[in-house]
Amino acid sequence: MRFNKGINIFLILAIFAGSVCSCKNKRETESSTAKEPGKFYQHEFRRRLDAVNPGLKDPSAIISLLESTGAEFLPDLINNSGLDSIYLLDSAAAAVNLGIYTVDLVYLIAYDKNEMADVQLSKARKLADKIGATHLYDHGMYNRYRQAGVHPDTLIKYFSKAAEQMEHEYSSMQLLRLYTLFATGEFIEKLHLTSSLLIHAEEHERDYYWTVMLLVFQQERALDQLILLLDQIREQEEGDRFMAMMNDLKLIFMEMTDSRELSGINTQNIAENQLFREMVEQLGYIRNWVIHPTE
Repeated sequence: MRFNKGINIFLILAIFAGSVCSCKNKRETESSTAKEPGKFYQHEFRRRLDAVNPGLKDPSAIISLLESTGAEFLPDLINNSGLDSIYLLDSAAAAVNLGIYTVDLVYLIAYDKNEMADVQLSKARKLADKIGATHLYDHGMYNRYRQAGVHPDTLIKYFSKAAEQMEHEYSSMQLLRLYTLFATGEFIEKLHLTSSLLIHAEEHERDYYWTVMLLVFQQERALDQLILLLDQIREQEEGDRFMAMMNDLKLIFMEMTDSRELSGINTQNIAENQLFREMVEQLGYIRNWVIHPTE
């Protein structure tokens, strides 16, 4: 079924350009303990992170995105590696993969893949428990919604709220670290999902993909900001390979979104565009490194 309703996608993210460090704010930060930066620093960090990836705050936008393309469900797009036991060995791996699972869960619910969604939720709950967020993924509430036969939008809104609530509960710097990784997983999976739709689109359907294409192009600044935040939360020499891959992705984005390059890209030729394919390939390397940490 093709949906002809107008698209109003709100996933294009604005980036805050906040200024840090008046003398008063500096004194506040310095007065806190060495392990726990001041409240002002935490507030600025949360605000900038929220601007990069505000979680799934607008589930109707995701539903509109999927419905408007008319794309078939592609099971290979979700993380079904079965490696959640590996993720549980490390809270950082649990947090970033929980972000991926959450986006996948929304995707499954949107396409009424209820049995697969049940499995995905069980995996997500294990990872949420590892980082102290089990209550945000209430399996009982999910089952009650299902048994009542509510519309998928209601279920999606429920898990969207879980992603949003993560930001409010994670206030200390250590928890901000986990929330940043959670948001990173979300960001990677959203970009993976949208760019994959462009790659898999049938030629006669590509005119329906303008909004998806624009959404992908709008992520350069968000990616740049996310890299800066990831650099702030990691310890010395931690995650060097991951950061190198993220920076390589940024360079491809910069080249792809150059005005001269963009002038020649449209929905009919984007899947064959060399830079776009390089971006998708690099994103695949990053995502594979996250969901297959033992490889």
